[in-house]
Amino acid sequence: MIVIAGLEYDSNVITICNIRDPTTSIVLSKQYTDTVGSRWRLNVYPKGNNTNQRYLSTYVELYQYTVELLHDDVTRQVKFQSEDHFKVGDIQGYQKFIRVRRLLEEGYLNAEGSILIRLSIRPANLALRCQYQEEYQTLKEDKLRTQFNAQLNQNLTRIKSLRDDNASLQALVYPEYASNIFVVRNFSALREAQEDICSDNAYDDLGCCWRLIVYANGDKEGRDEWLSVYLRLLEGIPGSYEYCVELLHNDAAKTVKMEGTQSFDIQERFGWTRFARLDWICANGFVSEEQDALYFRFSLRPPNYKAKCEYHHLLRLEAKRECELLKRELIPSYSTKTYTLRNFSEMQRKDSFIYSDPLVDDLGFTWRLLIYANGHNEARGNHLSIYLILFEGVSASRFEYRVELLHPQNPTANIKMEGVNVFKLKKIWGWPQFMDHERLQEEGYLDQSADTLEFRLSMCPPDIKLKCEYQQQFIRKLKENQK
Repeated sequence: MIVIAGLEYDSNVITICNIRDPTTSIVLSKQYTDTVGSRWRLNVYPKGNNTNQRYLSTYVELYQYTVELLHDDVTRQVKFQSEDHFKVGDIQGYQKFIRVRRLLEEGYLNAEGSILIRLSIRPANLALRCQYQEEYQTLKEDKLRTQFNAQLNQNLTRIKSLRDDNASLQALVYPEYASNIFVVRNFSALREAQEDICSDNAYDDLGCCWRLIVYANGDKEGRDEWLSVYLRLLEGIPGSYEYCVELLHNDAAKTVKMEGTQSFDIQERFGWTRFARLDWICANGFVSEEQDALYFRFSLRPPNYKAKCEYHHLLRLEAKRECELLKRELIPSYSTKTYTLRNFSEMQRKDSFIYSDPLVDDLGFTWRLLIYANGHNEARGNHLSIYLILFEGVSASRFEYRVELLHPQNPTANIKMEGVNVFKLKKIWGWPQFMDHERLQEEGYLDQSADTLEFRLSMCPPDIKLKCEYQQQFIRKLKENQK
């Protein structure tokens, strides 16, 4: 430190390298902070600043200052001292600090080719130092305050965003209530008659059906003194539900509310024999004088989103089961007959055909398979040919069919022909090339030990409406034939 007139300089020795490097035009020292808090640095031009490279130039960026070019011989040190008024970013200094030739020839460069410059800086007097310190502290506080306010605003924005996200998340995690209003009319008459009353069926967004049951004069131990209220799950998925049952009042603060979580079973009621005292209800304006009515609101929901998804899944399974039951009622079941063709090889040699045993369906229609062991028409000699014939019934009937060639050892290998067709009486329809002979033997459909093939025939109308129509037509036909 250098002391001048009782006021200390802030001094730093700065090493300026690469003085001899022809490509170096300016060297900037590191920034330093003085005791006031101001930051400054030294700018050195090894080739001079606009002086045709004859001088070393130095500039300072703040206050009263001393710039010294150090030398091993103290008497040769170059020193400049000055006092200037600085603005932030301004530079003040010496364009012709020292001639470059002198710098190079008189030993100012050390072995590494560098020079040492000591820069000392201070406010011009103690009063200015105090003033600068106060001003700088004010600037620093303003800067910190600005940074703090900016950070605070960012945090507040983030908190608001988190709250919004939390509200959105709660909307997902906690489903909304399904709410219903139930008006109990003629309350006084119901109370005198000691009757209960049920709300209309109320459905939540799962499709569960609920009812609210109100005993106007109380139930069981609450009779004559208490209003009794119950919830009942009529249809839907039994399980845990959150409920909220409210007896409404014009003054919301007086509304009677019961809420919680309860496990409900189908047709099992849950509630309160002592929901609210009857005398208190009448005395506090719950009963509408004009309509003699009480107003209830009951709300229900699954306890969380996970439970709601599980209930949805169970409802889908239940709906699927009901759909299957409905299909069984609306879509007729197949009438089925299994037939074994014997002596297949002999029939193949004789080039003959055979009718299967008759299948009489539940309408009374008679069906048969016509089987050509050695093929029919263009398939003769190479394929098994099978035809389906309506022997007895209503002509031009539309039926679903299923004709199967069964595999003796592997049911999954059964050959199946199925679809819908319009059949006329005693007109053959089918498959001339049902299966070639080689495949019958190679894939094991022909039971060679018994020389048999096994078939299964299944028939039914496409829907219950057609079945009823065919039934009526067939009955009329039978009656006409009896005349």
